[in-house]
Amino acid sequence: MLWLLWILLALLIVIVLIVWTKITLFVELHHVRDNDYYRVRLRAWFGLIRYTYEIPVVKVKKDSPRLLVEKKKGMGDQGKEDENSWSDYSVEDGLSMLENAKQFLEQVVGFHKIFRRFLQKVTVRDIKWHSRFGLGDAALTGVLTGAVWSAKGGIVGIISRYMKLKDMPVMSVTPVFQHLWSETVFECIISFRVGQAILVGLRTLRYWRHTSKKRRKRWKSSNKNKTHSVKT
Repeated sequence: MLWLLWILLALLIVIVLIVWTKITLFVELHHVRDNDYYRVRLRAWFGLIRYTYEIPVVKVKKDSPRLLVEKKKGMGDQGKEDENSWSDYSVEDGLSMLENAKQFLEQVVGFHKIFRRFLQKVTVRDIKWHSRFGLGDAALTGVLTGAVWSAKGGIVGIISRYMKLKDMPVMSVTPVFQHLWSETVFECIISFRVGQAILVGLRTLRYWRHTSKKRRKRWKSSNKNKTHSVKT
């Protein structure tokens, strides 16, 4: 009986450790003209757990209205870039994905409330957001500079409203009046507890099941009404 108590105690300790584990995400988004570099690094348990995910780069195909999404490269493919290293998606494919996402959001119509509670527990710090751009026209570049500053301020305002912003972001907007240019560097650190993410998943699953039951009841009642109207 004593060994069973020890096993239960060990399981409890493991569960507590998992729930209180702090996940830290290092977000890096670098864009310099046609060269893009998007990466998210995950760390937990003081660096004992590490995972890196590189976000696929999306380009517009020049000769047709299609999107090219970069595939993951193997160890021996570094430096190689050809048509086979990109996945080709049409506009219809993109619309289909958007429709699927729309259906998901409609099914989980109350998801924003659940997600909002989670965001209140998320900490964001060390935001660095620097931009350099030019449109080839000094007047237009000057106008766009003000618009970019306004957009950055609005986005940071949303972050500080829904999440815990630990320090002031370091931002800059540098206009290039002489020629066309596009460059953006965005970095930040996001952290949250595993238990908070698990709670969001459980609440979402419960809400989804609840709404699914309601839809099934409405569907059955509508079928009964149709059958009754046909008989009459």
